[in-house]
Amino acid sequence: MSKSEPRVSLILAAILIGFAAISLVYSFVTPLKFGPDEPAHFIYVRSLATTMSPPPISDTQTYTEDSTATHEGHQPPLYYAAMAVPYAALNAFGLPIDVIWRVLRLLNIGIGALWIYWVYRLAREFFENDSYALATAAFVALVPIAPYTAGVLNNDNLIALLFTWAMAPIVRLFKAEKLPTRDAAIMGLAMGLAMLAKAQGLILAAVLVVATSAVWRRRQYGRIDGMVRAVGIALGVAAIVSGWWYVRCWIVYGTPMPHSLHEPLLPHGMGSLLAYPLLGLNAIWYSSSTTYGYFWTPFWLVWKYMSWAYYFWPIVGLNAAVLLGLVPRLRRGGVDTKTLWLLVFTGALTYAMWLRYTLVVDKMANLQGRLFLPVAAIVGILFVLGVDGWLTSEKAKRVGVVAWLILLLAANAAVLACDHVFYAGGGV
Repeated sequence: MSKSEPRVSLILAAILIGFAAISLVYSFVTPLKFGPDEPAHFIYVRSLATTMSPPPISDTQTYTEDSTATHEGHQPPLYYAAMAVPYAALNAFGLPIDVIWRVLRLLNIGIGALWIYWVYRLAREFFENDSYALATAAFVALVPIAPYTAGVLNNDNLIALLFTWAMAPIVRLFKAEKLPTRDAAIMGLAMGLAMLAKAQGLILAAVLVVATSAVWRRRQYGRIDGMVRAVGIALGVAAIVSGWWYVRCWIVYGTPMPHSLHEPLLPHGMGSLLAYPLLGLNAIWYSSSTTYGYFWTPFWLVWKYMSWAYYFWPIVGLNAAVLLGLVPRLRRGGVDTKTLWLLVFTGALTYAMWLRYTLVVDKMANLQGRLFLPVAAIVGILFVLGVDGWLTSEKAKRVGVVAWLILLLAANAAVLACDHVFYAGGGV
């Protein structure tokens, strides 16, 4: 079904406003300084605002803003530099720290809303259909971890925004096999900014190379001058925008990607997977299942009121039921399977990089489902396709959309209630 342009804009605006409103509620229900790693992020912002330099890297968890070092000190600086500007301005007026913190949270909601907009744009590039793109944006906007993360201080929203923004022209390039110079430069800018927001942004370069290789194979290894030119421009711009940071880290720390915390699940490295395969498989299952549960909700707010089994397995069952709908949907045809595989590869590569980090660097990453927000749009696209596979009539699709909206709104209401009660009880 198609929608007129004004109606599409109206629905998209409603999705963005709804997302911002729910994020705002999360922001006020969650006490200041109690978001995930909030003090550590705040220290970085304050350091750039007051000393114009990144803070020292702490190798221990930073629980309060009283420290000058932070375990987030290894992160690329873009998010913190952006937040340092309003911090410095508000601090110059002598406003209390809590007021500044609150304003920074509100600005983070704006970043989150821009991210949801680009979820729509990426889905629109894939589906070439406004209805499905709007459904994808609404789905991602209402997954509880998304508005919760937007409501507190962190750099995950910015990398989600920039990663999703960069994926949109990558998909367009993969389909058309060429891009105008201006669009290729913008793609490179988005990639470079993503790399400057979080190291996850480096995944985009690999995705672009794989996309180029796939097109080359599709052309039976013939000339793909237009695509190679666009890729060269994009990678060049990305290197100019972000390369200086990784060179700096190499000079200062001896590695382009320094780490702060080091408490791996496999203390002896990836070789443990070969030496103790059962132990390794158990570690992979534990990490993957945990972060999968934490991708959907901030479960640390819920665990006092619901057991993991009663939470996790229904989600797995519901997800499996929806994703099985991909089978009839793909059989019906009309889906760009080549581009879908590129998106799935992007998600799989993101998972592989996260898994390596969890196993050999910091096991606490298994509690950070928000690290997958950069590929949440891809999850949303798969879910929309799955639901579409089961529901063939227009009426059934409308009922399905309403049912999903009710379910996700109820989930947010439940998480917000747990959030309030959790912190009212001391937050332990």
